[in-house]
Amino acid sequence: MKYTNNLFESIKEALNKKTSSDNANYRDFLKMEIGNTYVVRLIPNLANPERTIYHYYNHTWKSVITNTWVSTLCPNTYGEGCPIDEYRSKIYNTKDEAAIEKIKPLRRNENWLVNCYVVKDPTNPDNQGQVKVLRFGKQLFKIITEAISGDDADEFGSKIFDLSDKGCNLRIKVEQNEGGYPTYVASKFMSPSPLEGVENVEELYTLAKDLDTVYETKSKEDIQTLLKTHFLGEEQETPTASLDDEEEEYVPTPVVKKAAVTEEEELTEATAQDAAIQDILKDL
Repeated sequence: MKYTNNLFESIKEALNKKTSSDNANYRDFLKMEIGNTYVVRLIPNLANPERTIYHYYNHTWKSVITNTWVSTLCPNTYGEGCPIDEYRSKIYNTKDEAAIEKIKPLRRNENWLVNCYVVKDPTNPDNQGQVKVLRFGKQLFKIITEAISGDDADEFGSKIFDLSDKGCNLRIKVEQNEGGYPTYVASKFMSPSPLEGVENVEELYTLAKDLDTVYETKSKEDIQTLLKTHFLGEEQETPTASLDDEEEEYVPTPVVKKAAVTEEEELTEATAQDAAIQDILKDL
């Protein structure tokens, strides 16, 4: 099978749908740092073009048991109800400001995944010439969708998934905003160019990851148990918690009562927690 305009139309149609995992192998992810510029070529899924870009939601918070970040794929990703969303909705509907404040650390994040060929990686040059998974948020999503079916479609369109010399690289510029977080608004697609060092384009298609399987899908019961144990602190046996951006898992220990802390200490912890989450997940 070859990359064609019909295949591009399938990718575009799937992306326009309101699409909608968690022991991801983060070694397959392209990790980017502030102050660097990365260059990649997006790789289409020839067999299933509608799966070229994987749109997903996940929940992330800091465990009250292990004090490590816990992440789980939200079932809304594949069209099912989520116990964590239901819990958050229930608390917000109470209009109880104190209760609402307590659940703010229980975050719901929206991200996308796509396979890419790494042309330039100043952070880890060994990645150059390899196929990696690009995880991104709303800023890069806007740039990609504008190139697919927006204002930039006439200039780029299907070229952004074309691995021939008619295809366009995506230059990802990671800058720092006023809040100290990474911003990707200066990123853009470039003029058509060949992929240097690639002798067999067909091989790149075979190296692409099955994005539907990057994250582990948990049952609603397991997610409910994860919530009760690692957020509400209820004592029970739990499924293994997924640690975002970690390659190992932590087996939960029995619940213990937390020591009392001052209001200032709680504020400091909340600020650090928010920064850590944003560093990991915000607009990647």
